[in-house]
Amino acid sequence: MINIIKQKMTLKICLVCLLIFALLFQFSNSGIIGMNEDNEQISEIKLYTTVGIVINDTNIAAYSSSGTGASDNPYIIDNLMINTTDSLAVDFKGVSSTSYYVLRDSHLIGSTYGVYIHDSIVGKASIINCTVEGALSIGGPNALYLNIHNNTIKARQSSNFREGLTFTNNVVYTTSDYSGSIFLIQDENNIVEDNIFYGNASSIRINRVTNTTFRDNILHSSGFYFSDDEIEDILNNTFENNIINSKPFGFLYNQNDETITGDQYGQIYLVNSTNVLIEDHSFVDVYSGIQIYNSTNISVRNVEVKANTGIYAENVEEILIEDSRFEGYRDAMQFEGVNNSIIQNNYITDFEYGLEFEYMNNVQINNNTIVNMLEYGLYLNEVSNVDINFNIITCLILDEGTEVPIVIWSSENITVFYNVFISIGNQTAHLAEDWSTTNIMWYDATSEIGNFWSNWNETGTYAIEGDGGNIDLYPFLDIDGDNLTEIEEVLIYFTDPFTADSDGDGFSDYEEIQAGTDPLDSKDYPGRGRILAIVLGIIFGIGIPAGVAVFFLSKKGILKLPFIKKK
Repeated sequence: MINIIKQKMTLKICLVCLLIFALLFQFSNSGIIGMNEDNEQISEIKLYTTVGIVINDTNIAAYSSSGTGASDNPYIIDNLMINTTDSLAVDFKGVSSTSYYVLRDSHLIGSTYGVYIHDSIVGKASIINCTVEGALSIGGPNALYLNIHNNTIKARQSSNFREGLTFTNNVVYTTSDYSGSIFLIQDENNIVEDNIFYGNASSIRINRVTNTTFRDNILHSSGFYFSDDEIEDILNNTFENNIINSKPFGFLYNQNDETITGDQYGQIYLVNSTNVLIEDHSFVDVYSGIQIYNSTNISVRNVEVKANTGIYAENVEEILIEDSRFEGYRDAMQFEGVNNSIIQNNYITDFEYGLEFEYMNNVQINNNTIVNMLEYGLYLNEVSNVDINFNIITCLILDEGTEVPIVIWSSENITVFYNVFISIGNQTAHLAEDWSTTNIMWYDATSEIGNFWSNWNETGTYAIEGDGGNIDLYPFLDIDGDNLTEIEEVLIYFTDPFTADSDGDGFSDYEEIQAGTDPLDSKDYPGRGRILAIVLGIIFGIGIPAGVAVFFLSKKGILKLPFIKKK
């Protein structure tokens, strides 16, 4: 009986396997059933191929299931399954400019484009209910007034969509680790509504766009980035109910005497505003945390930013950035045409550039910790009247000259002293450059204090790479005199190289390290355990003699107090 049951089970399994094999065989040859994994089911696949196809006037009717190409009866090209290593999966090349067509219900994969449109098509093409994959996915410089609706789009970086685009109800994914553009649009008369974008701190890049509506879009790990200098153009657009990482996009203009607080926005774009404080926000996994244009007296305080670019500012008078933390990819701060700025008490890590400043006047960069930079910690070009003091900058130097903690170009009236510059990687590479500079001082002549350089040989002066022959006359090794080198303080114990007692408990960092206590915790200091033992004896009513006994017993290890930190 058992053998009969086993035989029946074996027969059923064989029949199921044969059925699956038959279905796979049919699909691999011509295909009768298919599924668009992110949209609706695709039935009756007409074409399955591993090579790209070109559609033109001579074959568009053959590829179509219906239609004549008229505006009220467009060609319907549907149910294609194309997965190719060719550059283009579907290439519309040689289609008459008078022909209307709809490509729908298809899955298209090309190495560069899933769909490419060569011809000058103004409002003639629609891509609907497809899954399209490629390096750039959908594109064509001559394709104007495209209608792209209800598609799943997967691309390493967006192609450039142009004038008259209607982009609605799509789901867009970036497939790249590089935080580039998940969607790039320019020109006028566009509608971008009801889409979902999944980025990798990628941007929806807006370039010279006017008369365009961005409404009801949801952005995950993404954000808007404006690359247009014409503020009037940017304000001639509509931004409504766009959500970034579950919080509204703050498209803010003409704000005056305002405090923007409470972590209410997923990203902030601020323009034409005066006397504005942005504080207590967290901008995480966006392309740019804050963008500020054409504004006066702007303060940013106590914000957390994890982004491609932390803060971008252009044409701003008086800006203060303080007590904030930045982690990301490209620039922690990128400023152009910003005057009277103070950058202080910030923690910056893991960017290519820490601070990239150009065409600026009156800048104070003080008390910032800028660590693990991949190219430059400070990059200054065409700046004047700058003080750079009490900063810690570490840079990963692999090739000398390619990565440098501080670089200054074509600038004047600059003082640089009381800073710590450390190379992580190449220990002999130079750590500073100045080129075409005027009146730059790498030390303070009054106090005779310069900077710490991790590659200084501890003898004489320190030469600055560049064309001016400048030097640091007074490089130092241990500015706070706590017997710890600045490399030890910054890279091993994480103490403050400018203060002998980092936690202010009365014991120097060196004394605490020797005693095994935490130099960054004011409640943990040498001798605290013994003092606490006496106090506890008194508190518990045992009296001073008992307290003293507790002290000696704990000292000899006979009595163990579990709440006293082990040394």
